Amino acid sequence: MGRRMTVLVVALSLLFLAPLALYAGGQGQAAADGVVDLIWIMGNPGQVPPDQAAVEAVLNEISVREVGARVTTLYYDNDRTMLAMSAGDDWDMAFTSEWFNNFSVQARAGYFADITDLLATAAPALYETMPDIVWEGAMVDGRIRAIPVKKDYAAELFFRFDRDLFVDTLGMSPPQLPNDDMTFFELEPYLTAAKRAYNDGLIGAEGRYPLFLMQGGFAGLDALFDMVNRDAMLGIPYSAVGTRDSDRIVVTVEHPDMYDRLVKLHEWFNAGYINRDAATITDAPRYIPVKVGQGFYGADAIWTGADGYPQVISRFSGPFLSTASIRGAMNAISADSLHKEAALRYQQLVNTNQVYRDILRYGIEGTHWNRTPQGLVQVTTTGRERYRPWPFSQGSYSLSSVEAAEGIDVDPNMWQVIFDGYSDLEATNAIGFTFDIASVETEMAAIRAIRDRYWAGLVTGTTDPSVEVPRMIRELEAAGLRNVQREAQRQFDVFLSGR
Repeated sequence: MGRRMTVLVVALSLLFLAPLALYAGGQGQAAADGVVDLIWIMGNPGQVPPDQAAVEAVLNEISVREVGARVTTLYYDNDRTMLAMSAGDDWDMAFTSEWFNNFSVQARAGYFADITDLLATAAPALYETMPDIVWEGAMVDGRIRAIPVKKDYAAELFFRFDRDLFVDTLGMSPPQLPNDDMTFFELEPYLTAAKRAYNDGLIGAEGRYPLFLMQGGFAGLDALFDMVNRDAMLGIPYSAVGTRDSDRIVVTVEHPDMYDRLVKLHEWFNAGYINRDAATITDAPRYIPVKVGQGFYGADAIWTGADGYPQVISRFSGPFLSTASIRGAMNAISADSLHKEAALRYQQLVNTNQVYRDILRYGIEGTHWNRTPQGLVQVTTTGRERYRPWPFSQGSYSLSSVEAAEGIDVDPNMWQVIFDGYSDLEATNAIGFTFDIASVETEMAAIRAIRDRYWAGLVTGTTDPSVEVPRMIRELEAAGLRNVQREAQRQFDVFLSGR
């Protein structure tokens, strides 16, 4: 493990073991002429929580007292958020990531403030919550443009097994953290067993396809790469870390780490483990014998609560630290905000005050949730129905108390276990690198269109990669794929030379 990784693990462990102290206000006290009103555009969990106003009132009592700021939360989906940016709407803070309110694009467009220097003066305690390498992931052109959410920085992918079926009925024991995990290819016996259970009438019609997929395909097929650009399928394989090819950008579908998975997925499709319409549908049933998700040790409790049936989980990929994983959830300050310092002080409150963070995530104690003797949060029926925002979009995920789940033994110290597990993580040299496609935009437009025609079939196992991958590559090369690959490599080489 390299020096930067060691520094990350030690920093995370020390930060998490330190006592959680409530933010005392100090420099964040409101000015004598009144309270600062801030607007926070937050990711949309499907609707505005019915009890948002009541929870916000309690939160504002604290934030006014501690940092002299009152916050109005706007729940926007991705399109509405992007429109708010381009239309010049008033806002002070906004959720952004690789997949929502596209961070690198919006930062380069000038919507997000450069907070590099302001962090040290307005919110030093906020900066200290995370090690330098994490802040590097929030940089564009060497400047910090957003606040990463302190959570599972390193991406890990899990198989999610129906516990009643596999453990109780079939007597199978999927390997589990913190002691063991499995590989992608080791899933096959579980799929075979689940299909047999369906044929034998042990599970109903909803279990006919044990690996039911939608057109987005098998989640995380390219997780073995630090992705430079997904539209062009460009990435750096983690398997190359420590070799002479560690800084070489490849086309993922040409690399065995990706191609071999596509081949196996097609075999599973032919075996009847994957639904025939996977490449065309956009909805999936709630119950599937085996699901896939990006998560962390302890996420079985979250998935069990969301799906309504107990699950056991096994990690098959990661932990991998990348710019994309760091940018999986962040909050940016508006470049046009008149209250940048107040917004940063408020974000410091969110990311250092556990009492405030628990209310922000779960709602009002005694109404939306109660605390168990083990220190876990037990969400009430009112909480489930009337206040369920996206917890990962709000600030330090690991600061908030851990949620209990029925039928699952939840570890209240799960985040310490997660951060300790990062001692085994892999990382490329691309942390903080962003590929600027401006000079190859014409080629990229054609590449996107070609990739989209092939992608759903490949990642659902529907089409044969031995036929379709070479055919797709020929079309992509005619559209300029190699020129894009060379330009990405050139920019990355320049990035490395300036470190």
